[in-house]
Amino acid sequence: MGMVDMDTIFASIIGASSALLGAALTANIQLRTQRNSHLFQHESDDLKRQNEKLEREISLALERLTTAHLLLSAIGREFSQAKILINWKAEMTDGEYDQKYLAICQDMDELRAIAGLYETALSDDVETLHRCMNRFWGEFQNVLRLSALGQNVNHETSCYNATHVAATEIQERTRTLKERLTKQAEKYRNLA
Repeated sequence: MGMVDMDTIFASIIGASSALLGAALTANIQLRTQRNSHLFQHESDDLKRQNEKLEREISLALERLTTAHLLLSAIGREFSQAKILINWKAEMTDGEYDQKYLAICQDMDELRAIAGLYETALSDDVETLHRCMNRFWGEFQNVLRLSALGQNVNHETSCYNATHVAATEIQERTRTLKERLTKQAEKYRNLA
């Protein structure tokens, strides 16, 4: 009987140990599962935040490109062949034209900021466009002064001719820059 009792006790100890070991293994597996689930949720949340951040950055970039495109359209229109005739026929004074020029310079300043801070690949071309605007302004100032003095101004007058050359260059540069903006916008949209 002493042996049977020992076998029973031994079996009970083994059974209890097995139960404890099974419970420990189950607890360990549950802990690992919870930890893996928590890590997966954390990584999923991080990925979601990164995607949201990327979407916001793309949206802001597309807004800047839209603004730059609109600014280029305004600049191109203000320094066009048609605008030369409109301003000249209006018998605008050089002082009045200075005010118009300063207003469009604000658009150029905004365009330069976008190119200089965000779309740096466009910066050199935007600066060249700015120099063309200045050249146009100076030459057109001379056209207005000569006209105000009653002198005959036509295509053979150097300042009038230079104004048209500058206008043509501005039109070409704004067109090219807008094409580049369109391509850049397409790249941003493909990232989304």
